Amino acid sequence: MKRDAIEELFDYTGWAWERLARVIEELPPDQFAEPVAGSGWPSLSACLSHVVSAYDGWINGEWGLRLGALAYPGEEALSSWTVMREYQRHCREAFHGALSVDDAVLYQKRAMDFGDDSPELLSRADILANLLLHERGHHGDLNTLFHQLGIRSYIFDYRFFVSRREEFAVDTSG
Repeated sequence: MKRDAIEELFDYTGWAWERLARVIEELPPDQFAEPVAGSGWPSLSACLSHVVSAYDGWINGEWGLRLGALAYPGEEALSSWTVMREYQRHCREAFHGALSVDDAVLYQKRAMDFGDDSPELLSRADILANLLLHERGHHGDLNTLFHQLGIRSYIFDYRFFVSRREEFAVDTSG
């Protein structure tokens, strides 16, 4: 993926996160980590912990780019929205730092062995794009969690990012 596309997807996921945060900040504080029946995830905090810690692991982990120290505060700490929000900010800063390199570094392929006897040739750009797409893939899980909690979800489709960026649109469909 080209740098400008990665940057746009990074901006989009930040925009989507702010809408997500707006909904979570209106919840009673204990509901963030409360079990939610009928979802593939035990709670909002568990789903977001998975998404955000993927950034930390791929950017800083021994099996990833190894660009810094892991900042993972632990699952229990991430059951607090305040801690989660700060962790997410830290991981986005790390992402931005990982992207702020020359093209030669960004696109250099290297063999990465994940223990399955089939090393993968991945560039830093490949990994960063995958992280953003991974986050986007879990947006549907978050909407399901919100619906199971009885919350009308917000709309954070890419088209709204492009055409109605300043609007906080709520899904009014049944």
